[in-house]
Amino acid sequence: MQIIRQIGKIATLIIVASLLLGTVALAWAQSSAPDFQLIERKTIQREMVWFNGREGDFEYKPFLKNERVYVTLLDLMRHIGGNLLTGPPKNLIELERNKVLVRVLPGEHYVLVNGVKTDVERAPIKRGGAMYVPLRFYCNLFGIAVDWNRIEQRAYVSFSTE
Repeated sequence: MQIIRQIGKIATLIIVASLLLGTVALAWAQSSAPDFQLIERKTIQREMVWFNGREGDFEYKPFLKNERVYVTLLDLMRHIGGNLLTGPPKNLIELERNKVLVRVLPGEHYVLVNGVKTDVERAPIKRGGAMYVPLRFYCNLFGIAVDWNRIEQRAYVSFSTE
């Protein structure tokens, strides 16, 4: 009988000890967890330029300067289709889409459209190794329409994919 009591006491001690260790482990785990805060964004940021009803997917983020939307030549041609040829020579940049060939001359206020000099109202801007150009002007060179929505602060580019 005495052995049964001692086994009972040992079992009780083991149960109490395991409960205490579990409580200590839980408290330790909670104290070592990093701080966490849930923040909900009220609006999801959308791109500034949409192509044929779809949000643009840009490598380099477009920006607004002097009431003009600027995009990189690479992103523009990737979205509207066509070819982009760069150097050599070092400053050669040619765009081709639907039999329209545009030669961009960095730092100049004109481009050559199928060999004809055409004045550019705003020169390209170099930022972080990328060449940014005014969206509407370059789209218009290829006969592509651009509409600006002031409320949404967004440009909508519409064109045929043929």
